[in-house]
Amino acid sequence: MKLKTVLSICLLFTSYVSAQETEAPEKSSETKVVTTSDVKYTEQGTKTAGFLAEPPAGVEKKHAAIILVHEWWGLNDFIKQTAKDFAEQGYVALAVDLYDGEATTKPDEAMKLATGVRGDMDSAFANLKDAIAYLQKKGNVDSDRMASIGWCFGGGWSYQIAKNNLGVKASVIYYGRFNPADDLAKMRAEIIGHFADKDRGISVDDVNEFQATLKTQGGDHEIYIYPNTQHGFASRPGENPNYVENAAKSAWERTLKFLKDRL
Repeated sequence: MKLKTVLSICLLFTSYVSAQETEAPEKSSETKVVTTSDVKYTEQGTKTAGFLAEPPAGVEKKHAAIILVHEWWGLNDFIKQTAKDFAEQGYVALAVDLYDGEATTKPDEAMKLATGVRGDMDSAFANLKDAIAYLQKKGNVDSDRMASIGWCFGGGWSYQIAKNNLGVKASVIYYGRFNPADDLAKMRAEIIGHFADKDRGISVDDVNEFQATLKTQGGDHEIYIYPNTQHGFASRPGENPNYVENAAKSAWERTLKFLKDRL
């Protein structure tokens, strides 16, 4: 008798679960994806084109926007993927091109390309101003909520965008060059900087001095030094021997929080 009772209860429970699974609403097969396109945002150069990534269409009509400035390698897949990552977070992201369509994986060629840009700073600034203006005019961008981000060579340019008050509220610097003695009187943006403790080109002492300088300015700036890392620790996973996953993840999470709080 007890066995029959137990079997009856099991059958009833199985029938109930099956009914619930059958009646459960089906998940939408529609997957929201970001929109990407190559765009002509400036008249600088003859082959210059940016990579634009935009959030899926949704309730929010106006989004914060971010300018991405590439490493000395040029506008490569890592930068494009990061633009898409930002778009998934709800930002309109424009990755600029300061190399007029060129990119490389060879250090000697990268050095030549970067040196060429530094030899014509006016054109580089014009390129970045055009990128900012392009985003400001887009119908889905809130022009009061803009930021810049850059890595290495691009990190230095993200700093220049902030220092010269080109129209952003926040600037993210990944191991980019700066000068602690710079006059920051024009700067209105808040800065977050990610630096390596074993960077052969940017010393910890200089980073600490930079942090001290920022503390004398208005705003809430953040500087982080990552232990046991070298220059490039957060760039190009899978192909960069200096990449450190834990440090890169920490820097990314801090960057997202910083941007959310400032924009």
